Amino acid sequence: MNIFLLCLILFFYDVGFTQPQTKRLFLWVDASANWAQLSDSSAMEAMAQKAASVGFTDLVIDIKPNSGYVLYPSKIAPRLLKWKGVERPAYYDYLAHALTLGKRYGLKVHAALNIFSEGSRPAGLGLVYETRPHWQTILYTPKGLKPITEVESKQSLFVNPIREDVQRYELSIIAEVARNYPQLTGIILDRARFDGIASDFSPESRAAFEKFLNKKVKHWPEDIFTWQKQTPDAEPEVTPGPLFKRWLFWRAKCIFHFFVKARDTVKTLNPQLAFGDYAGSWYPTYYEVGVNWASQHYHPPYWWADPDYHVTGYAELLDFFMSGCYYFEVTIDELNLPDVRIDLRQEAAMKDGKQFWYSVEGACDITNQVIQQATTVYGSLFILQYKNHPQQFKRAMQMVLKKTDGLMLFDLVYINEYDWWDLLQETFSD
Repeated sequence: MNIFLLCLILFFYDVGFTQPQTKRLFLWVDASANWAQLSDSSAMEAMAQKAASVGFTDLVIDIKPNSGYVLYPSKIAPRLLKWKGVERPAYYDYLAHALTLGKRYGLKVHAALNIFSEGSRPAGLGLVYETRPHWQTILYTPKGLKPITEVESKQSLFVNPIREDVQRYELSIIAEVARNYPQLTGIILDRARFDGIASDFSPESRAAFEKFLNKKVKHWPEDIFTWQKQTPDAEPEVTPGPLFKRWLFWRAKCIFHFFVKARDTVKTLNPQLAFGDYAGSWYPTYYEVGVNWASQHYHPPYWWADPDYHVTGYAELLDFFMSGCYYFEVTIDELNLPDVRIDLRQEAAMKDGKQFWYSVEGACDITNQVIQQATTVYGSLFILQYKNHPQQFKRAMQMVLKKTDGLMLFDLVYINEYDWWDLLQETFSD
């Protein structure tokens, strides 16, 4: 080898020179949070240009937020044209504009859809309020069975994933997007799940579960679980009944079959279109929302899993999986510190423990363990959790990039609010 070239290589190695970041870097653009800013097409172009300049490779454009209203001209779903006083003209095809900008600035563009949320309580919008109130999920609360619209703590109002008419409707929207926007790189499902452990206890779900069991449920819903207080002042907790594990299996199986249909819908219309999913990384408690994002080769070693639970895993159906590593603590060791930020855990099925997966590092580890290389994994971070802690955020990004195939950041609005574009560029170029 030429001695000069060898010395040059050794010099760059000594000063810490590395190749530019080559992993996929996704910027999620929430529909409602960015509504006002991105209603101006020139502002959207400035965003795309900025994202590309700091190193993002992909944009995730949220086109069906929790209200169920969509951000593109649809013949199926109601269209969102006004939000918090800001109105968009009907001719403004938000998704088409994003695709144009993606091509201009070298960004791949994905469409994200909230699947089983069809209502926003703060906005008072959604099919559960309007034409499909009978679709809303029925929750088994400590105070009895209640439609989700009557449970004030619920902001995203879910429909019942068990219903065939609900599934047909959601699949038709997925098909419309795949058909009308062939330039997309991917379609990403979000909230493709039940609302929580209390969902769904409608008559339709009872009938479907009894058909699955091939017998009647004698005590409904007590044979599934009951709400009990451990102490007089404590909040009621779930106490499993004799059919609890079968119930968990059945719900996960229903979601698995929906993913089969969704993938077939996408690939039939456009085989080149990537089929992805976002879900929380806290797998040991994620059974509460009826989802098993694992590989079918992974056998969960947990008390709640029947021996056949693994057959409900849908990782093999995905082209990629976005795992929500939504924690302030970056390393597993940080969980031993006295100021663990449990208060920042506000996602469905999250708990207050200090198990290893309640850190960014542990979240990546358990995701890889559960997925078993069945699909590509992109670790995902919730930027709000790092407010006023830019170096912690940088460490979290570095951890995800070290442990997984790429990084997704939620959401654009926080990058703008905290003015962290330079921090991103610095991190991506390390």
